This record gives sequence, C-alpha cells and structure tokens, in this order.
Amino acid sequence: MFKDVAVWWNTLPIAAKRYILLQALFIPVLFAWILVPYLMLATGLGVAEAGIVLTIASAVAAMVNAFVGRTLDRAEPVIFIATLSFVEGIAYLIYMYGFLASILLFVIIAAIVERLARGFYPVFAVYEYDVYPEEIREKVFALHNLIPYLMQLITYPIIGYVLAVLLGSLFAQIVSLCMFAIASIVLGFLALLWLPRIGVRRIRVSQPLLLRGIPRAFLKMGLAMIIFGIAFELCQPLVVANLFMNIAGNPLMGLALYETFAALPVVVISPLILRVSRGHGVLMLTLGMGLIASADLLLGFSYRVEIALLAATVASAGYALMNPFFMDILFSTIPREHRGMLLGSLAAIRRLVGIAMPAIAGFLAEISAHLPFIAAAITMPVSMSLALSTAKQRYNKTKESSLAEQAKSTVTGTSGLQELSAGSFSEDALCLFSI
Repeated sequence: MFKDVAVWWNTLPIAAKRYILLQALFIPVLFAWILVPYLMLATGLGVAEAGIVLTIASAVAAMVNAFVGRTLDRAEPVIFIATLSFVEGIAYLIYMYGFLASILLFVIIAAIVERLARGFYPVFAVYEYDVYPEEIREKVFALHNLIPYLMQLITYPIIGYVLAVLLGSLFAQIVSLCMFAIASIVLGFLALLWLPRIGVRRIRVSQPLLLRGIPRAFLKMGLAMIIFGIAFELCQPLVVANLFMNIAGNPLMGLALYETFAALPVVVISPLILRVSRGHGVLMLTLGMGLIASADLLLGFSYRVEIALLAATVASAGYALMNPFFMDILFSTIPREHRGMLLGSLAAIRRLVGIAMPAIAGFLAEISAHLPFIAAAITMPVSMSLALSTAKQRYNKTKESSLAEQAKSTVTGTSGLQELSAGSFSEDALCLFSI
C-alpha cells in the first residue's frame, strides 16, 4: 500500500507535489474553522443568532466569486492563493478582538472578511486543474486527500488537547486566534515563494462562452455539486459545534476528536483508491455518497459523543471513496479554455445559494440540534442521482477507450503503459505502476 503511494507520488510534477504539501501545512490553521463557531456559541450567541451573523457576512461577500472566476483565466493563481491566506489571517485577528471586547459588530466584520477570503477559493480548483495530470487525475486527488488528512490526524488531537484541556479557559482559546492568524499569513508568503507559477493564461479564447455553449454534462455536475453543497452547509461547523455543546462535557475537545476521527478513514482508504481503476468509478461514487447520507442520519439521531464520532468516521470514508472520482468527473466536463470562468461561476452560484444556509441551518438547529443533519440526509440522494448519471457516461467511455487501447496493443505489440491515453487507465496499468 505504501509502495503504491511512493510510486504514484514520484509520477507527479513538482508543482502538484508542492501544492499538496502546502495544503497539508494549511490543515492545522483550519482548526480555526471549528474554533470560531465554538467561540460564537461559548461567548453567548445562540445558534440561530450565529447563523444570522454568518448569513449577513455571506451576503456582503457574495459578489467576489464571480469576479475571481472572470479574472482567473487571465491571472496568476498563486497570487490569489497567497491573498486569501493574508485575508483569512486578518479575519482571525478581528475575530479575536470582537470576542475579547464582546462587540458583536466586530464579529460580523470578521465574518465578512473571512467570507471575502473564501470568495477566492475557486483558485484552488483552477490550480489543481492545471497541475494535476488529466490521465491520472483521480489518483492525484487520492494523494491530495491522503497527505493533508494525515496532517489533520496528527495535529488536531494535539491542538484540541492544548486548547480544551491544558489551557482550558475561554480567554486562552480566544487569544489562540492570534497564532492561527500569524500562521495563515506566514503560509501566504510561503505560497508566493515556493509554489510554481503557472502563468497568466496562454490559452486564447476565441469568443465568450454563452449559456447555450456550456456543456450539458457540466450543467448536470454543477447542479449535483450545488445540491451537495446545500447538504454540506446544513451540516456546517456551526451546526456541528452546536451539537457538541448539547452532547459533550468538553465541547471543544469533542470537536477536535470529531475532526480526528474524520481524518482516519481518508488516511486508510486513499492509498487503496490508488489501486481502483476508473472502471469502478460509478461504484465508488455510489458507495461514497451513500455513506455520507448514512452519516448524516447517524448525526440526526445522535445523543452520545461516541455516535457522533462514528458518524464522522462513516462520512469521511464516504468522502474518501467518492471525492477523487467526483472531481475527475467534474473536471472532465469543463473545456480547458473556460475552466476559470466555469469554476468561478459555479463557486459564485454555490455562494449565492449558500447565503441563507447558515441562517436556515441555525434556525433548524434552534428547533433541534439534530434536525439539520436529517434534512441533509434527505437532500443527498438528489445530488447522487445527478452525479451518477454523468459518471456512467464518463466511465463507459473510459471502458470503451481502454478496450480499444488493449486491442491496439495486441495488434502492434506495444507496451500497455506506452499506449495509455488520457482517461484510459486500466487495472493492468495500475499493476505496472505498482511494480
């Protein structure tokens, strides 16, 4: 298993390796994503009030995604990656002041700044589109999951123990946001200095992409991702934090353990995905999304920390199974010359749809801490059906291409490895890479 990881890692271009390692370095900083909602609730905000704060912030920042998407086709993504790191660092500092001074306005301002930073997140997908080789993209995403989640598995219980047990006080937990801010800013400079630049777009766009010119497969996968995003937003960190406030004696330590248990299956399953051919993509997608829906149901009826941790494990296993294939399918539907605009527009639509989701999730959680998870479980099958219909088209073509390549190899006597084309990875090819 570890040999497979080493073999596939050595096939990656240097830009992909550095990007994945940088993602792993960002993981400890992202502990702030669960710390901030916890602090909102711990400092006296109700879950519905906190949801309204996040909805206001999302509404103010909603326009950024579309601008970023239009810009990315003609801009250097590394600059955006560094910029969002700087902006998130500033948001954590404002959060710290708002919590210490008990001034709700500054908490709202910090949330707006943080949401502005997240408006730059399409840059990650664009950079991945450019530096992850298309012919092994699902394998690269398996590594993309493995290494950052390994970092999460190692660091989150340590961070949680330090903040929730060793320090313990609410004041210390608030002040720790300063450390997360400094780390985020430092990583922004590291991105500028270390990530290879892919340059301003060299692809000449002959004409603007009109609505009727958008591939139908992309529209279907985009809708699947939007609906999946709704289910995800219903289970956002604020809602999970509220659940642990209700069921855990030490909620912050419980949240740290929740994220730790979420990392474990990805670390275990991702190396196994390296041995799975694209021909099994539909099965992986079905199992993965089904497990995520099951995990939502577990959380919907969870009244003990142990059940919530089991749900985290099940959801993470589902994510590890489906994510490499889901992203491969999505990227395969996007014309290269329009990938920034389409990915940015998709992110913008998700952001617009998601504006009200914190308030909706908070309102549902105010009624019952378990209700948002039940709603997410009901939503997930719709996304699954859309994704599977596109996956069948994608991977049926892969099987046909693979059979054609094998026939050609038989006639010409050429090596199966030499004859691999984009999207035609077979089991035999995977075995060759594993030798």
